[in-house]
Amino acid sequence: MSIIFFSILTFVKGQEVIRPSQKIGFQGAITDFFVDGSKVILASDAGNVVSYDTKLRKKQLLIKLPSSVDFFGDSIPTKIFSIDRVSAKMLVVTQGLHGFRNLSVFLNGESQKVIDAASNKMMIKKARWIDENTILLGLLGNDLLLFDTKNKKTVRQINVSPYTFSDFSIDRQKRFVFTADESGVVHQVDLKTFEIVHDYSGMNVDNVYELVYNNGIIITAGQDRRVGIYNTYSGDRYYLQQNFLVYAVGLSNDGTRGSFCASEDNNIGIFAIADRSTRYVLTGHESVVTKMLFFDNNTLVSGGDDGYLIIWKINN
Repeated sequence: MSIIFFSILTFVKGQEVIRPSQKIGFQGAITDFFVDGSKVILASDAGNVVSYDTKLRKKQLLIKLPSSVDFFGDSIPTKIFSIDRVSAKMLVVTQGLHGFRNLSVFLNGESQKVIDAASNKMMIKKARWIDENTILLGLLGNDLLLFDTKNKKTVRQINVSPYTFSDFSIDRQKRFVFTADESGVVHQVDLKTFEIVHDYSGMNVDNVYELVYNNGIIITAGQDRRVGIYNTYSGDRYYLQQNFLVYAVGLSNDGTRGSFCASEDNNIGIFAIADRSTRYVLTGHESVVTKMLFFDNNTLVSGGDDGYLIIWKINN
């Protein structure tokens, strides 16, 4: 059942405190989501893929995965790690045997397993469509793979570094992917040549949990409690030091406004990329925030381990 709040503004130390416009509970921790028009398509560790229409304020169950069996032979929900969609084809990465991952494509109510945990033994952390038949995989060992889903084979592969993979972000034209790992360095990889063309470093000195690229700006979430910013056009860079681990970040499509996990109270900070000023604090999550995306410059959506998807309306 949806729980709806209206935004209430207060001020703390010159910052506006914003509370949820919509706060919607789901079964299980939210692990991944993407925005599709007015809808948010999300996955959880309860084995569900659900569509939520922010205008109609309605949920629709898209995929319900069968339960898995753990090491003790007990039945448990199948955890979903990553989802993405191109046309009507939904890409889903799930927990498999011995810690390896399955990758399946769902189309018209039917599923096809493209990568099998038992036989392929891939530790897939993230998967995104490049085109109708090709996906980009980020493996825990920091291998990036271009994988042909039609012929079920790897087309290109690169080991980015000896450090454990964290996250990647693809530019909208799908020319480059920006990838991060436990070294704190952000690597820019050309998706045609599969070569590293540039490294961005210095803003994080430890593991980068997550990164986002939009319109020439890279934003990172660091274990070192830093929010890193790189302007790939001008070369400018800086970081915002926080008092708690930064697990997730977001970036508006035009690259002018950023968001980050702001405190151990699970608040979110909103800041201007140009002048580095944090003007808004968003409060309402009850556990760790794992992902956030901007609908537009003034609307943010976030999800967390508390099972809540929250829509935030931000003033100009």
